Amino acid sequence: MTAILTSLLTLVGNLVPAIGGTTSTVGMVISTLTEVIPLAVKEYQDVAPMIKNIISALKDENITQEQLDQLDALEAQIDAAFDATWARVQEEDKS
Repeated sequence: MTAILTSLLTLVGNLVPAIGGTTSTVGMVISTLTEVIPLAVKEYQDVAPMIKNIISALKDENITQEQLDQLDALEAQIDAAFDATWARVQEEDKS
């Protein structure tokens, strides 16, 4: 699963600079990230940095406020997943 996610995210990340900031293309990338994040949470350490890089690159494009809000929400979702995983690991270490 990690290999597939990594390949997909590499492809999407490489496409971001080439999309030219059109809102429809940015919207498609946001939709892809929305679908990928739940899968990526399971493989967080390997793919989360790639997702965060894509989000950062999209924020540098000419995007709408709605798209910026969606990206902020996706970033918050990733951060929350990391925090939950970190808390779980710390709790397991106490056992």
